[in-house]
Amino acid sequence: MGNGVQKDSFSSRVAKSVEGLCAAFAMAGGLVLCAIALVTVVSVLGRKFFGGAIAGDFEIVEIGCAIAVSLFLPYCQLNKGNVIVDFFTLKAPPAARRWLDAAGCVLLTLVAMLMTWRLGAGGISLYSSNDQTMVLQVGTWWAFLIVVPSMALLSAVGVLTAIRSIGQDKDHPGGRASPEALS
Repeated sequence: MGNGVQKDSFSSRVAKSVEGLCAAFAMAGGLVLCAIALVTVVSVLGRKFFGGAIAGDFEIVEIGCAIAVSLFLPYCQLNKGNVIVDFFTLKAPPAARRWLDAAGCVLLTLVAMLMTWRLGAGGISLYSSNDQTMVLQVGTWWAFLIVVPSMALLSAVGVLTAIRSIGQDKDHPGGRASPEALS
């Protein structure tokens, strides 16, 4: 086997690994969302029938939403689920649209990298200052242990989708690039 075959095989394995991580993160986000819904229902029922809600229910929902959204973002980007405004590019040639899509993916990657860095620094700062929620008195930093890796995965997905946008052709619709475009 030549280097090209091994390189294609490696890049395909990396792409599959990223896709698998995105699916796992999205499933975890779904579980978090279900837990948030359960907390909300129990709290509302408790308020109505037992005279009291779950203490700190709004804090649980707030932190849970931040975690769930961050877990969904990589999967959304991987599957081109983000909102795009293509009104001005509808009549542009396919090659121009591919390069604009790739540029958008690169911009998303840069923003995701910046967010990874700043959220990481923010989480460390919250830990250092022992920041806590008002009602539950739990540290706010622990949510960053989930959000920061999710942003890092979003950065990797941005690179992958940029490469796929450039390498997209009629034989690989939906952003799937040929193996050559992944290497």
